[in-house]
Amino acid sequence: MPLLLPGENRSRPRLLEVLIAVAAVVGLCSLSGLGCATAPARTSARTRRLPARVFAAARAEVARAARPNDEGAAFVARALRDGGLRFGTDGSTRALWEYLRLAHGTVAPAEAHAGDVLFFDTRAGDAAPDCDDVTDHAGIVEGVEPDGRILFVEARGGELRRSAVDPSHPTLRRNARGDIANSFLRAKQVSDPPNARYFAGEMLCGVARVAR
Repeated sequence: MPLLLPGENRSRPRLLEVLIAVAAVVGLCSLSGLGCATAPARTSARTRRLPARVFAAARAEVARAARPNDEGAAFVARALRDGGLRFGTDGSTRALWEYLRLAHGTVAPAEAHAGDVLFFDTRAGDAAPDCDDVTDHAGIVEGVEPDGRILFVEARGGELRRSAVDPSHPTLRRNARGDIANSFLRAKQVSDPPNARYFAGEMLCGVARVAR
């Protein structure tokens, strides 16, 4: 029988249920007024993903992010806390990464599955992404396709979005099926240096897995 976390009771929704609810929020955005962005193109019928079930606990308080640049972390942290985890951070993405890395654990991107937390380093430079140095965005894995493309839910620009990242093809925009392989995580700017990074695959720096 799994151990209970401090302050948790057996009537509290389990973490996986809350993460399932997070995925369901995307389908309800038009009703909640969050104005979700368009989902990535066609999804393979063989995709292993969370069931499209609706839970009353599903909600995202994107506007309450401690810092505008950390709204993704605020969204993830709220989902984890609603699932029963008890932790405190300064609200930054870096602090969330350190908590999950030390208190729970990390896995390789190729081993990611639904419910894992993705971390990104969205700096404009061409340096390799580094979660331990600078991580400034996070999302929750919704599902993983047989070819390794990861679908995830994120809060960005005041919206909930369904996005995609392909760790094996980090610079690929669309795959052979025409599906989006890697979503844009930042827009191009005139001040960007040469070889600046824009795709999710170029910015993925870590995957954390909550111990259940």
